[in-house]
Amino acid sequence: MQPTNRRHLLLATLALGMGSAALAQTPPAFPTKPVTLIVPYAAGGLTDILARVVAPVLAEKWGQNVLVDNRAGGGTVIGTGAAARAPGDGHTLLMTAFGYTGNQLMVKNLPYDPKALTPLAMVAESPSILYVSARLPVNSVAELIAYGKANPGKLSFASSGNASSPHIAAEMFAGQAGLQIVHVPYRGNGPAINDLVGGQVDALFDSPATMQHVATGKLKALGIGSQTPNARAPGVVPISQQGIPALATFSAGGWFGMFVPTATPQALQLKLQADVRAVLETREVREGLGKAGVDPRVMTQPEFAAYLQHDLAYWGPIIRERNIRID
Repeated sequence: MQPTNRRHLLLATLALGMGSAALAQTPPAFPTKPVTLIVPYAAGGLTDILARVVAPVLAEKWGQNVLVDNRAGGGTVIGTGAAARAPGDGHTLLMTAFGYTGNQLMVKNLPYDPKALTPLAMVAESPSILYVSARLPVNSVAELIAYGKANPGKLSFASSGNASSPHIAAEMFAGQAGLQIVHVPYRGNGPAINDLVGGQVDALFDSPATMQHVATGKLKALGIGSQTPNARAPGVVPISQQGIPALATFSAGGWFGMFVPTATPQALQLKLQADVRAVLETREVREGLGKAGVDPRVMTQPEFAAYLQHDLAYWGPIIRERNIRID
């Protein structure tokens, strides 16, 4: 074969290879039908509210309906499992929160493989604020601890459910402060807040959205679980900075994010992540998240995956120490 012909053959082969590689990286046609956004929590909860903020803006971007599908139950196991078993075509996504990592720590035999889901995009995060009933005779974290020690086993902490992030935050607080508490689980944070306002329970870790009840004098906010103050909770001092040595490292908060079946082609994952990121930067979504009391948080897929690994490492010891299990 002549050198010129060999050169032409080589160039043609390279062009074919480059074309094949480009084709392999081209996202499959998407969307070709309505997209289902599974929320493994009950309707009306914070994760559901955030999903309904994001869904219509994604629908507008994609030109297809984005249907929020609440599949509560089993401590988020039911909905998460449904998403893990969904086809990897981008038309089924999962919007969840702490339950994703919590289940891996508290459920011995999960009916799905956590690796069947891949972190797609962080949506928002929110520090937890320690609220107490206005009827409780305390006005600081130090006074709450003194009250709890003077009334062992009587200080009640509400939560949005057994093994939920508010429950685990309460157990961590109690463990570090040396308190005996009574955990009172509810079906969602709405009923828990109602009973806290009514004085049926004493305390609750919840998002800044509940500050509205502080403004009306129905609740008191004693401290925040972040390491720095938060603009959504003006005047609320971080718990770790209130001069209590046992709580110097205390940190508690919630995250909310989207996942995709791992079988989804990488090129499509990248498109989905870019689309979610673009939606999070819109004024409509940022205002909606703000009204819900959370802060938008944009991360790359690797950053989100690393964040979740830290979540597992941070909460694992307290879950094992306090023997927290999903009912």
